[in-house]
Amino acid sequence: MEQSGYKQTKTKRGLTYSYYFSPPASGSGKPVLLFLHGFPSPSFVWRKQVAFFEPLGYGIVVPDQLGYGGTDKPTDPKLYSGRGFAEDMIDILDTEGIGQVIAIGHDWGSTVLSRLLNYYPQRISACAFFGVGYKTSDGSNPLTRSLQIKEMIGYDVFAYMRFFVEAEAHAVIEKNMDSFMNLLWPEVPESWKESMSVDGGARAWLESNTTTALPSYMTAEDKDAFKTSLLSGGISAPLCWYKGLVEQTNLEDDKKCPPTAWEFQQPLLFVAFNRDFIGLPVFGDMAHSKYAKGPVTREEIDGDHWGVLSHPGELSEMLLKWMGGLNL
Repeated sequence: MEQSGYKQTKTKRGLTYSYYFSPPASGSGKPVLLFLHGFPSPSFVWRKQVAFFEPLGYGIVVPDQLGYGGTDKPTDPKLYSGRGFAEDMIDILDTEGIGQVIAIGHDWGSTVLSRLLNYYPQRISACAFFGVGYKTSDGSNPLTRSLQIKEMIGYDVFAYMRFFVEAEAHAVIEKNMDSFMNLLWPEVPESWKESMSVDGGARAWLESNTTTALPSYMTAEDKDAFKTSLLSGGISAPLCWYKGLVEQTNLEDDKKCPPTAWEFQQPLLFVAFNRDFIGLPVFGDMAHSKYAKGPVTREEIDGDHWGVLSHPGELSEMLLKWMGGLNL
């Protein structure tokens, strides 16, 4: 993604967003694809999908989410609310005169996509969730259900969040950034059961400055881009996504979305990542069976949490085939 393709706009919340934009090819009639990234990856994580779809004539919008890249980096967790994210995305679309999009989410980007479906369903013609599925706006904190989840899955899936919301977490991460890269992009996906899903595991990993080989799909270019982006802006702002969830600073905001808005009719593509030991496919499957009232297509790849990096061609082909069957 060429830097020259990035633009900036200020949203109604007074926040400056950076986003990559490429309009649909003239006369192509192709839709606009909105790619939504998560933690701790800037918009760069979608570069291979952009390289696939842009030459085919599709419109492309890839924002740097709040706290990342060229976008503002506030450290007030109250700004990291689902409705606020949705409003910001709509402001970007309005800036470019885009009425509807096919939206694709990964990791926290799937939460942003979920809020768009809740608050602005008329702007989403179809939705695709990669790895992490749809999440309701119920204000729930996964750590309050840790025992229930542990009984279902067999381990404390979200234990790492307890460290991410600690006051000094950003300093520990920034001091041991190479170790953090190995923690978040593990060479062995199953290691997350010990490093991320055991109380104190993530902190212990970082404080001992543990380093391993990176996974085969993580190129030197990828590592440098992610590392440079995180260090240049600091990790405090990205961690606010977790603080808003765990500390429930967005609870009152979430309550404004009634349960009647949790169901949606848009066609849904869910691509499960079968070696993701935190974003387990079962979580997405359960949510989609309950709330997705339109046609659901389920695919899967043999990849870890970072399937957007490890299986970009396979994912793009799945997305292309699915879009070809939509009657929009």
